[in-house]
Amino acid sequence: MKKLIRIILALAIGSTLIGCSSKSGGTIDLTSNIKVSIKGFNGKGEVYIDNNTKYDKTNSDIRDFVADIEYTLENGVNGALSNGDEITIKAKYSQSKAKDLGLTIKNPTKKVKVSGLKDLLTGYYDCEIKVKNYGSIKLKLDANIAPITVSNFVGLANDGFYNGLTFHRIIKGFMIQGGDPNGDGTGGSKQTIKGEFTANGVDNPLKHIRGVISMARSQSYDSASSQFFIMHEDTPSLDGQYAAFGCAYSGMDIVDKICDDVKTEDSNGTVSKKNQPVIESITCTKIQ
Repeated sequence: MKKLIRIILALAIGSTLIGCSSKSGGTIDLTSNIKVSIKGFNGKGEVYIDNNTKYDKTNSDIRDFVADIEYTLENGVNGALSNGDEITIKAKYSQSKAKDLGLTIKNPTKKVKVSGLKDLLTGYYDCEIKVKNYGSIKLKLDANIAPITVSNFVGLANDGFYNGLTFHRIIKGFMIQGGDPNGDGTGGSKQTIKGEFTANGVDNPLKHIRGVISMARSQSYDSASSQFFIMHEDTPSLDGQYAAFGCAYSGMDIVDKICDDVKTEDSNGTVSKKNQPVIESITCTKIQ
């Protein structure tokens, strides 16, 4: 599954070739077999394109032609799509190269109507993280400051996604990190979300002080998925770089005990699977 970032993204390798032999010529169907998905939330929808159709890879000229194809969003703003929007995906290709190869181009555009996006949450949410053999950490989440992050986290939590997962990375004096289905920092849910922090163009005044909950991510600003961390101590260097979205009001003694008790394997806070504290459940309810 590839994400159509901003307006344009090269999606070369997946395009459909029909009736092409090792010789030049044939018909290339550019969009009929691509799968277009709109993910995210109503008003913040983003386009993803998935196309695993096989084509003749023995013809290097056609392979190069396909490698240069780009898909563009012809109308609408990617990352700001709403239910009911009608969008057009257009395949951009070299007409001169297609002519030289004797290729017939079919279906260069595909129309899609946006639907099924959930509304973003607003207001405040009470969140309880139950940790096996330790107790509960209770937090107040702020969907007014970080609506995408809170909507994603609350949705995963109330769907039971976090039940049975663990805290796999623990650094005393820094934070505890969990929410990875792989238990090693490499996993996540089925989608990533926009990073709601200053460096990514989003005004988020929450600071990474003791008790704050924030989203883990890779180097990509928009790579957060399910992994989160709770600050053990203040770390101002994270401010504006990670999406903080709430703060603990009870249970920081649980965080302290986890940091004191759990054995780590290295300076990066890696915890062996047998020693990882287990998240029994995370539940979130709207504060009226």
